Amino acid sequence: MLFNYDVSLVLLAVISACVAFYVSFWLCKAGARRNHYCWPLFSGPTMGCGIWVLHYMVIQAHHHSHVINYNIHKTLASLLIAMVGCTLGFACFLFKKLRGQHYLFPAFIFSLSAASMHYLGMAAIVNAGDAYVSRNHIILSLVVIFIASLIMLRLMHLMLVMKGRNDIYANFYRLGATLTLCTGVAMMHFVGSCEMNMDTHPMSSMPLVQDDYIENTIAMTLSVLVAMVFLLAIVIWFVNFKKHLSNELLKRELIKKNLLLKQMTQHDSLTKLPNRLYLQTHLNTLFASHAVPLFIMFIDLDGFKRVNDVWGHAVGDELLVKISQTLKENVCHEGFVARIGGDEFIIAICQKDKERVIQLAQKLLSKIAGTYELSATTVDFISASIGVSIYPEHGTDVATLLKKADVAMYYIKNQGKNNITFYNEIEMTLPS
Repeated sequence: MLFNYDVSLVLLAVISACVAFYVSFWLCKAGARRNHYCWPLFSGPTMGCGIWVLHYMVIQAHHHSHVINYNIHKTLASLLIAMVGCTLGFACFLFKKLRGQHYLFPAFIFSLSAASMHYLGMAAIVNAGDAYVSRNHIILSLVVIFIASLIMLRLMHLMLVMKGRNDIYANFYRLGATLTLCTGVAMMHFVGSCEMNMDTHPMSSMPLVQDDYIENTIAMTLSVLVAMVFLLAIVIWFVNFKKHLSNELLKRELIKKNLLLKQMTQHDSLTKLPNRLYLQTHLNTLFASHAVPLFIMFIDLDGFKRVNDVWGHAVGDELLVKISQTLKENVCHEGFVARIGGDEFIIAICQKDKERVIQLAQKLLSKIAGTYELSATTVDFISASIGVSIYPEHGTDVATLLKKADVAMYYIKNQGKNNITFYNEIEMTLPS
């Protein structure tokens, strides 16, 4: 029987119905999300139009030997039944007391509406020939549409409970409900009309003018409904896309702001180096990864206070920026550089060779003790004192390692500055 149909017209009918069903489910979801309960009122008529369009376009797709004539009153009544029945089905589904746990009542209304529309639409054909349909086929068609309605309602329920970031899953459920209902209605149509033979009576006794009028009325109604469905779909898609685009832009802006806020809270505003908070997190990460041995260099500038006192804090800040750049350029990928306040810097290095660490520290001392061309003056008296602690030899937590590196730094500063030393428990004592 499938070969008696114009496949392109059947495909157009399926696409039109799927668009109508998808739009109806979207309206239901949008209304439930925004508590606009008037929105689902449009879901029923839209779905009813989709079922009606699918039914009559498939009939028109059948290769007949004569012009099909309709009873216009029954035809429009079938449209009204589909629209009102689907509206009642949506209303029952949205009320939990009527919906129940297994969706039996709303599924019964949806299936009854679709079946009533179908068989009334078949009865509206005044020259259908052998219009007998067996009881078995009627029962089978009812079972098919009822099962499809149950599955469709389950998918629609899953769609409604999806929120926020799970919207992509809601789209899958909506598409699944659309395909389920379209398949169910199509199967019901073919099962419920497979025994009908519209080729037995070549022509109706009705006048040709009236035939043409009824045929044109049906065609015009179909065209208008299809146009309205697609127009509504385009409008809804545009609204949805505009909202999605707005949400996406807002999301990207929030991500950008959050990254900027994170950058501000974890980095020094002057030198852009990581601050104490970031340093602690980074060191804990290194401890967890068992990166041993880990050398902690505590660097304090010698003579920096003189720059602030003589030329002011603006010049001092300029000098700090230049020194921070020097540290980053020379440490490069060998370690991690942070500024923990004032003229104090921390460098963390994962290195097995202790001599390599000493060579890097001496290189840093040489680079720091250079000449700096600043906006207000030239500074050539800056040096640095570096104290080093080792993980896990001197401690296994950040606070202890920083404190011992600090003690080592002050020890070498008191010994004459511009040098490096490692923490020694015998020579150095921690402050109480």
